[in-house]
Amino acid sequence: MNRPFIFSLVTCSLVLFLSSCRDVKEPTFREVENLRIGKADLSSTSVTADIRFDNPNRFALQLRSIDCDVYVDSTFLGHFTNTEEVHIPSQQEFLLPVKGDVSTSQLISYSGRALLQIPSPIRVEGKARIGRSGFYKTIPFNYRDTIILKL
Repeated sequence: MNRPFIFSLVTCSLVLFLSSCRDVKEPTFREVENLRIGKADLSSTSVTADIRFDNPNRFALQLRSIDCDVYVDSTFLGHFTNTEEVHIPSQQEFLLPVKGDVSTSQLISYSGRALLQIPSPIRVEGKARIGRSGFYKTIPFNYRDTIILKL
Protein backbone atom coordinates (compact mmCIF):
# COMPACT_ATOMS: atom_id res chain seq x y z
CA MET A 1 0.00 0.00 0.00
CA ASN A 2 1.15 3.50 -0.62
CA ARG A 3 1.59 6.05 2.13
CA PRO A 4 -1.12 8.54 1.04
CA PHE A 5 -3.73 5.76 1.17
CA ILE A 6 -2.64 4.65 4.66
CA PHE A 7 -2.56 8.27 5.86
CA SER A 8 -6.08 8.92 4.53
CA LEU A 9 -7.34 5.68 6.09
CA VAL A 10 -5.90 6.64 9.50
CA THR A 11 -7.25 10.19 9.17
CA CYS A 12 -10.70 8.89 8.25
CA SER A 13 -10.69 6.52 11.25
CA LEU A 14 -9.63 9.33 13.58
CA VAL A 15 -12.35 11.67 12.29
CA LEU A 16 -14.99 8.94 12.70
CA PHE A 17 -13.82 8.22 16.25
CA LEU A 18 -13.73 11.86 17.31
CA SER A 19 -17.14 12.52 15.83
CA SER A 20 -18.53 9.49 17.67
CA CYS A 21 -17.17 10.90 20.95
CA ARG A 22 -19.97 13.46 20.86
CA ASP A 23 -22.40 10.59 21.30
CA VAL A 24 -20.68 9.38 24.47
CA LYS A 25 -23.02 9.70 27.43
CA GLU A 26 -21.53 10.40 30.85
CA PRO A 27 -21.42 7.39 33.16
CA THR A 28 -23.92 7.59 36.01
CA PHE A 29 -22.52 7.71 39.55
CA ARG A 30 -23.89 4.98 41.83
CA GLU A 31 -21.85 4.97 45.08
CA VAL A 32 -18.46 5.07 46.76
CA GLU A 33 -17.32 1.66 48.01
CA ASN A 34 -14.36 0.27 49.93
CA LEU A 35 -13.26 3.60 51.35
CA ARG A 36 -9.88 2.94 52.97
CA ILE A 37 -7.64 5.21 55.00
CA GLY A 38 -3.92 4.75 54.44
CA LYS A 39 -0.89 6.62 55.68
CA ALA A 40 -1.87 9.58 57.83
CA ASP A 41 -0.01 12.48 59.40
CA LEU A 42 -1.03 15.88 60.74
CA SER A 43 -1.33 17.55 57.34
CA SER A 44 -2.60 14.89 54.92
CA THR A 45 -4.07 11.41 54.79
CA SER A 46 -3.88 8.89 51.96
CA VAL A 47 -7.31 7.63 50.86
CA THR A 48 -8.28 4.92 48.36
CA ALA A 49 -11.77 3.98 47.23
CA ASP A 50 -13.73 2.24 44.51
CA ILE A 51 -16.38 4.32 42.78
CA ARG A 52 -19.26 2.42 41.17
CA PHE A 53 -20.63 3.85 37.92
CA ASP A 54 -23.12 2.69 35.30
CA ASN A 55 -22.16 3.00 31.61
CA PRO A 56 -25.30 3.96 29.61
CA ASN A 57 -23.46 3.69 26.25
CA ARG A 58 -23.99 0.83 23.82
CA PHE A 59 -20.26 0.42 23.39
CA ALA A 60 -17.33 -0.36 25.64
CA LEU A 61 -14.70 2.24 26.48
CA GLN A 62 -11.26 2.25 28.02
CA LEU A 63 -10.39 4.75 30.77
CA ARG A 64 -6.68 5.47 30.74
CA SER A 65 -6.50 8.18 33.37
CA ILE A 66 -8.54 10.43 35.58
CA ASP A 67 -7.22 13.50 37.35
CA CYS A 68 -9.64 15.45 39.54
CA ASP A 69 -10.20 17.68 42.55
CA VAL A 70 -12.95 16.84 45.04
CA TYR A 71 -14.89 19.48 47.00
CA VAL A 72 -17.33 18.72 49.82
CA ASP A 73 -19.55 21.57 51.02
CA SER A 74 -17.58 23.86 48.65
CA THR A 75 -14.36 23.12 50.58
CA PHE A 76 -11.42 21.48 48.82
CA LEU A 77 -11.08 17.92 50.13
CA GLY A 78 -8.28 16.54 47.98
CA HIS A 79 -6.81 15.57 44.61
CA PHE A 80 -7.53 12.10 43.20
CA THR A 81 -6.23 9.95 40.32
CA ASN A 82 -7.09 6.46 39.15
CA THR A 83 -4.90 3.57 40.29
CA GLU A 84 -5.17 1.49 37.11
CA GLU A 85 -6.53 1.54 33.57
CA VAL A 86 -10.19 0.52 33.58
CA HIS A 87 -12.21 -1.37 30.96
CA ILE A 88 -15.74 0.07 30.87
CA PRO A 89 -18.17 -2.57 29.55
CA SER A 90 -21.14 -1.48 27.46
CA GLN A 91 -24.39 -0.84 29.34
CA GLN A 92 -23.06 -2.28 32.62
CA GLU A 93 -21.80 -1.14 35.99
CA PHE A 94 -18.06 -0.84 36.59
CA LEU A 95 -15.70 0.10 39.42
CA LEU A 96 -13.18 2.91 39.18
CA PRO A 97 -10.37 2.54 41.76
CA VAL A 98 -9.03 5.95 42.85
CA LYS A 99 -6.42 7.23 45.28
CA GLY A 100 -5.64 10.62 46.66
CA ASP A 101 -4.35 12.72 49.51
CA VAL A 102 -6.83 14.68 51.56
CA SER A 103 -6.45 17.21 54.34
CA THR A 104 -6.51 15.35 57.67
CA SER A 105 -8.52 18.09 59.37
CA GLN A 106 -11.14 18.03 56.58
CA LEU A 107 -11.31 14.23 56.74
CA ILE A 108 -11.95 14.34 60.49
CA SER A 109 -14.68 16.96 60.12
CA TYR A 110 -16.48 14.94 57.41
CA SER A 111 -16.12 11.59 59.17
CA GLY A 112 -18.69 12.78 61.75
CA ARG A 113 -21.15 13.56 58.95
CA ALA A 114 -20.54 10.12 57.47
CA LEU A 115 -21.15 8.37 60.79
CA LEU A 116 -24.43 10.26 61.23
CA GLN A 117 -25.42 9.56 57.58
CA ILE A 118 -25.83 13.30 56.84
CA PRO A 119 -25.96 14.06 53.09
CA SER A 120 -23.16 16.28 51.80
CA PRO A 121 -23.00 18.25 48.56
CA ILE A 122 -20.03 17.08 46.52
CA ARG A 123 -18.35 18.59 43.44
CA VAL A 124 -15.73 16.81 41.35
CA GLU A 125 -13.81 18.74 38.68
CA GLY A 126 -11.17 17.28 36.45
CA LYS A 127 -10.38 15.50 33.23
CA ALA A 128 -10.52 11.93 32.02
CA ARG A 129 -8.67 10.27 29.17
CA ILE A 130 -11.04 7.78 27.53
CA GLY A 131 -11.21 6.06 24.21
CA ARG A 132 -11.79 2.96 22.18
CA SER A 133 -10.18 1.18 19.27
CA GLY A 134 -6.80 2.68 20.15
CA PHE A 135 -7.94 6.31 19.90
CA TYR A 136 -8.11 8.35 23.11
CA LYS A 137 -9.41 11.78 23.96
CA THR A 138 -9.10 13.91 27.09
CA ILE A 139 -12.51 15.08 28.24
CA PRO A 140 -13.08 17.65 31.01
CA PHE A 141 -15.89 16.98 33.48
CA ASN A 142 -17.66 18.78 36.30
CA TYR A 143 -19.87 16.58 38.48
CA ARG A 144 -22.18 17.80 41.27
CA ASP A 145 -24.39 15.75 43.54
CA THR A 146 -25.45 15.23 47.14
CA ILE A 147 -24.23 11.94 48.61
CA ILE A 148 -23.96 10.15 51.93
CA LEU A 149 -20.42 8.94 52.52
CA LYS A 150 -20.18 5.43 53.96
CA LEU A 151 -17.25 4.54 56.19
